[in-house]
Amino acid sequence: MALVLLLASIVGIRPAITRDILDDGVRENNQALIIRLSMWYIVVMILEALIQYVQTQLANRVAQSVTFDLRSELYRHVLKFKLNYYDKTPVGQFVTRLISDIDGVADVFSAGILDIVRDFLKLFFIVGMMLWLDWKMTLWILIPIPILFYATRIFQVAVKKSFNDVRNQVGRINVFIQEHVSGMNIVQIFNREKIEQDKFRKINIEHRDAHIRGIWAYSIFFPIVELLSAMSVALMIWWGLHESVDGRMTPGKLLEFSTFITMMYRPIRQMADNFNVLQMGVVNAERVFKLLDTPEQQVDEGKLKKIDQGGIEFRNVSFGYTPEQDVLHDISMEIRPGEMIAFVGATGSGKTTLAALINRFYDTDRGEILIDNQRIREYSLEALRGNIGLVSQDVFLLNDSIFNNITLYDDRISREEVVEASKKIGTHDFIMKLPGNYDYNVRERGGMLSTGQRQLISFIRAYVQNTKILILDEATSSVDTQTESLIQFATESITKDRTSIVIAHRLSTVRRANKIIVLHHGRIMETGTHETLLNANGIYKRLFELQFQDQ
Repeated sequence: MALVLLLASIVGIRPAITRDILDDGVRENNQALIIRLSMWYIVVMILEALIQYVQTQLANRVAQSVTFDLRSELYRHVLKFKLNYYDKTPVGQFVTRLISDIDGVADVFSAGILDIVRDFLKLFFIVGMMLWLDWKMTLWILIPIPILFYATRIFQVAVKKSFNDVRNQVGRINVFIQEHVSGMNIVQIFNREKIEQDKFRKINIEHRDAHIRGIWAYSIFFPIVELLSAMSVALMIWWGLHESVDGRMTPGKLLEFSTFITMMYRPIRQMADNFNVLQMGVVNAERVFKLLDTPEQQVDEGKLKKIDQGGIEFRNVSFGYTPEQDVLHDISMEIRPGEMIAFVGATGSGKTTLAALINRFYDTDRGEILIDNQRIREYSLEALRGNIGLVSQDVFLLNDSIFNNITLYDDRISREEVVEASKKIGTHDFIMKLPGNYDYNVRERGGMLSTGQRQLISFIRAYVQNTKILILDEATSSVDTQTESLIQFATESITKDRTSIVIAHRLSTVRRANKIIVLHHGRIMETGTHETLLNANGIYKRLFELQFQDQ
């Protein structure tokens, strides 16, 4: 700000030097004076350039620091959101907020506020000096300025509207591209390329048209500025000719005022641009801060840091993803430490939801879940999830090596432990056949591996965490018979001395469970061992007979 003030305060030096060169040097043919004043002119130019350079450097450093801090804070904020917020919000919206919108906020600091202050101060000093030199001529020169301010206001309104349209269209494009690139296999499987191309073309046309509306406003505004500037010059010349009759006007003074007019209109035009940058930044900031102010973060007030045994109890638990419809109804059960419990039931019966509630990916609507006789809210989220290993049916792998996908960058897990776990599960041989073995990059979402191989990697990932509680959510749903037998064999060692929850459609994987719980429409319908449930002639027996009727 100090540099901005300094730069604005010396804005009248060069026009004054130009006036003296013409009036005192050229008219009196004083070569020494011309050279001396020309040297001062060069010095002032260099000084202005240096100040402008340092000011621009500092302003952009501030802008990048703001961008860094704001983006870090926003990402830290959204990491703690409840999963149901992500269920209803497109990923492309987060990408737009974290990248494009925050960059727009940074522009306010690099080219918005400071430049507006600089241009306003320049304008203040220029008009002040003009009034001091010749107030009558200055008033004539300023006649077009009210028209310029009115045109600037109309321009700002038009550009702000077009910018809002552009930002909305950018968000739509981001959402569309992210969604369709992620689901490209569906697009190609069902031969939807032409249809999706047409849909993208429509979105792209709307994005282009929004930009063109902004360009139209600029194409009208800038010629108006040039026209009004020329009008001020014409008024100056007219008044100068009138004054020259009496000898009160000199060529140097006319040149000085001509330079002032150019310097006056430039900041006015730049202020219009910078006000638009400021408006754009405000729009971007509103979108960013709206996300920062979103109260969707999970409450993490727990103080407990360790799970000792791993016993789990559900007390009258009810939950729904929407307030209108419960998925679970009054669930009550107890899982003793070290037990292996299996949840079975038809799709949509609430098995995976139970696992999500234990991890506090969602919070119960009614009732309580306890671990080691302590409400799970009493545990910190870090401690709770750090003591629960999960193998989900939807395996997500990072664009990284197999080793990093297993350890998730946890330095406490050594390569030897990963190799040992892989051998126990039976995946070591297939990993060693890959180029680079454990350093093999599986690419985005594990696209270089088969579905079964990705499932096995996630199994090792849960094993090496050495948690007190292990949840296997359809861990064998996407593997062949040979791989399933490997996992069943490894499960015996993995679940030893751990509280284990197995969620399965394949009933062959739950036979040795200490207890099998049958869910139907979010309610517990049957509980018992494999043998007792077969003899009960209920839902479990019907499920079993449907799966094994050919054997």
